Amino acid sequence: MVKTCGVIANRRKQGIDTILMRLISWLGSKGVTALVWDDLQGLVPEATLRPLEDIAAGSDLVVALGGDGTLLRAARVVGSRLTPVVGVNVGSLGFLTEVTIEEMDQALDAILKGEYASEDRMNLDALVVRGQREVERFTALNDLVINKGALARVIEMKMTVDGHYVADYTADGLVVSTPTGSTAYSLSAGGPIVNPKMDAIIATPICPHTLGVRPMLLSAEQVLVVELWAGHGVNGEPEVKLTVDGQVGFDLLSGDIVSFKRSQQRTRLVLSRERSFYEVLRQKLRWGDTRRKS
Repeated sequence: MVKTCGVIANRRKQGIDTILMRLISWLGSKGVTALVWDDLQGLVPEATLRPLEDIAAGSDLVVALGGDGTLLRAARVVGSRLTPVVGVNVGSLGFLTEVTIEEMDQALDAILKGEYASEDRMNLDALVVRGQREVERFTALNDLVINKGALARVIEMKMTVDGHYVADYTADGLVVSTPTGSTAYSLSAGGPIVNPKMDAIIATPICPHTLGVRPMLLSAEQVLVVELWAGHGVNGEPEVKLTVDGQVGFDLLSGDIVSFKRSQQRTRLVLSRERSFYEVLRQKLRWGDTRRKS
């Protein structure tokens, strides 16, 4: 039963204040307490505002109002809890935010009644080792990206899978994604679309300098390890970063070893019962229907 609903929104979206007040009012009419991210101060009543840690600990459901970036933030808030997350699309494109503003009340009503579909999506862990010492660990729902700075040279990488040497290659970076993230940066870099019901690891090079270097699809049981060779950029600043779901950045140094594997953590996403994954693909990618019209 949903008694408390966390609300996270992108305050830069046009009309978000009106949408937030409508949602808070609707939840109140159903006897559900709204806990609203305190970053939204000035848009909603002060009494509803809470820091992210309180939303994570106290919510039976989390609603993300915005685009895919907002939903990814909500997923980070939920963390290892299997609190259902529903994304409401306030933007123009979103593979994860399936529910439209027009469908919001109907979708939430179904959720409160327990009449909804959901999937527990795979997450990825990244472990950064520097000088034989673990220096940082991250978890992502979409992707983890090794990428160069604006003025940096290309990155040289050594890749192994389960301890087996794969190749050395030079590129602008590497996208390591989950099936959920296969329609994000990985797709833009030439990676495959993978049904998010699967558990798999997708490794997609960014602008490799050898045409023979292609994206790889790995089993979720495998461990991908990347060793970096890089110098420093302008003014001695680190020139390579590891970016987590496009929201968290970490500076990598030459000689760092980054290992990627399936996380024990999963994210429970509420899905629309009205459309399939393939219908979402057709809508978002504007695929045409080539069937003959009678």
